[in-house]
Amino acid sequence: MALAGIFQILHTPFTDDGTIDWQSFANQIDYCMAAKVHGLVLPAMASEFFTLSDEERYDVVEFASTAIDGRVPLVVGVQAITLHLALKFAEHAIAHKADALMAMPPYLRKAAKPDVEAYYKALASLGVPLMIQNAPAPVGTPLGPAELASLLETVPNLCYIKEETPPILQRITKILDLAGPHCDGVFGGANGIYLVDELERGACGNMPAGGLVDVQVKIYDMYTAGQKAAAEALNHRLLPLLNYAAMYGASFHKFVLWRRGVLNSPHVRDPQRTDLDTGDIRAIEHLWPLIADECLPRYPYR
Repeated sequence: MALAGIFQILHTPFTDDGTIDWQSFANQIDYCMAAKVHGLVLPAMASEFFTLSDEERYDVVEFASTAIDGRVPLVVGVQAITLHLALKFAEHAIAHKADALMAMPPYLRKAAKPDVEAYYKALASLGVPLMIQNAPAPVGTPLGPAELASLLETVPNLCYIKEETPPILQRITKILDLAGPHCDGVFGGANGIYLVDELERGACGNMPAGGLVDVQVKIYDMYTAGQKAAAEALNHRLLPLLNYAAMYGASFHKFVLWRRGVLNSPHVRDPQRTDLDTGDIRAIEHLWPLIADECLPRYPYR
């Protein structure tokens, strides 16, 4: 199964006291399915995976797998601080019908390059498609395009890259040029802010977060249907809101999902979050009419 399109990264919804809100989780998956996403991803950075216990990571994968029920591909993030833990997450994901795995290199104590190669070889040996999440520091351990191409060429089942290290667009071009047929696709990230430019460079899709995915699916579908000018025009209307997404991350995305009635609370666990203030909220409300007509009617901003 080739992976391509808008693969939404699911947030982990919490109640106001910080426990996982399973009803909001189900609502979020329903919203994504109504938006006709091409795939779903969790737990990743936007899922605040680093605030979840191991047991919670297992729980969200099991819940999502059951709720999605094979309707779209499920990519499971299995990154961990050691290979031993990553393999446990990967084996669990495969047992719960993951269509592909995604992993950053060990993200707390950084591994040497030979150990990074061994890490990906071990994960790829489990037999399902594997994606490298090439995230920037301080959390990521970014690999250069030549290193990524070499891994794609030499590691069976290592098929995809999620490229998030600046300059993202140039790196997408270089990876595809160097890896050739060994790369099944490169996804962008960064909230989808460069979506049309990434597609112009040959990316197969994007993995955004948050409550704007219904608009981002439209942009992708327009572009792939040959309606490039319409895709660019809609993307330009969305950019002002994506600028806020880039500044505030999960705080922005969960606020929007809450205001659209998808989540019961905008609570963020990330200890380094920046909460929105009244000026941010006023700006979001001012900008929302730029894309309101493109959003699903059942999920208005209110």
